[in-house]
Amino acid sequence: MSSSEDKKKSRYTEVDIARGIGIFFVVLGHAIKQTGVSAGWIRILTYIIYSFHMPLFFCLSGFVSARILQMRRKDRVSYVLSRARRLLIPYFVIGLAYIPVKLKLSDVAVKPFAVSDIWKLLIGQNPDVSLWFLFILFVIELICAMLVNAYNFRSIWYGSFFLSVAIYWANLDIRTPKYLFFFLMGIWVRLKFEDSRKAGYEDAMDGQDLLAFLALVTDIIAIVFLYRTTITVTMMLTSLCGIYLVLWISSRLTYNIDGEKKEPGRWARVLLLLGLFSMDIYVLHEPIMTVIRLVIWNRLGWNYVLCTFIIFICALCIPIPVSKWIIRKIPPLRFLLLGEKW
Repeated sequence: MSSSEDKKKSRYTEVDIARGIGIFFVVLGHAIKQTGVSAGWIRILTYIIYSFHMPLFFCLSGFVSARILQMRRKDRVSYVLSRARRLLIPYFVIGLAYIPVKLKLSDVAVKPFAVSDIWKLLIGQNPDVSLWFLFILFVIELICAMLVNAYNFRSIWYGSFFLSVAIYWANLDIRTPKYLFFFLMGIWVRLKFEDSRKAGYEDAMDGQDLLAFLALVTDIIAIVFLYRTTITVTMMLTSLCGIYLVLWISSRLTYNIDGEKKEPGRWARVLLLLGLFSMDIYVLHEPIMTVIRLVIWNRLGWNYVLCTFIIFICALCIPIPVSKWIIRKIPPLRFLLLGEKW
């Protein structure tokens, strides 16, 4: 079997769909926050989205990084350098390019930026505030490349759970230890998926409908409790339930009732497209949102719901053709904005 066939066989379509679901909620959450309006229903919707969407992305990142466990020491150096290119180049390039825009629009920015804050790029605080994920993900991957292997994986993963619970409980904004657990959980999920395939089952989530229902009920109860009490440690439970439900939904969109892969339907194709362009959408959506908000909210004063909808749709959809027909066609842009090889 050729290497391309191996790669095709090892790809998990349901994970690409899960990534599409994740980027959908990331952009929606950011669109809701663009205007600063905080009505009751907005607060509830924000709680739902932010209860799981970033832990989901760290989990999916861990899923595709499971090879860390088997890497030799010299391979780990190459791995870290490749992840630095992929994550830090877009982080710094877009952040630096965004500074003049943020300074120009500081009077109407949701989070104003000052020239004296430029150094904070080095600690994960980017003028394009959404890009913090790229920085923290690199730090987590660096830590895992240095410390984690097949022998100590479970010990470190269990320890990271208690550390993450402590961070959530104390409501501390320390992102690396908070999300390390979810990244390592993604590696564990990948191992389970691979075990399922080795056992002859393509659909690793097959036969888990009742468990998915229980997870949904638990998630709803936890979100209501979180909304009413703001006890942030509850977000550990909502994150775990949310991740599980997204993986289950993705599998149901990928496989039929017999556990065999099926032709993707309309919604599956849309989510798959979003998943395949999730990096492109992530790095481009914030500037698009800023420009559109400035025009239709700050200048024209349109209705909040309409503004949020337009901001959301534009930020979700515009990056795809822009990246497909421009950025990905021009090697320097692909390198600088997406961190892909020149």
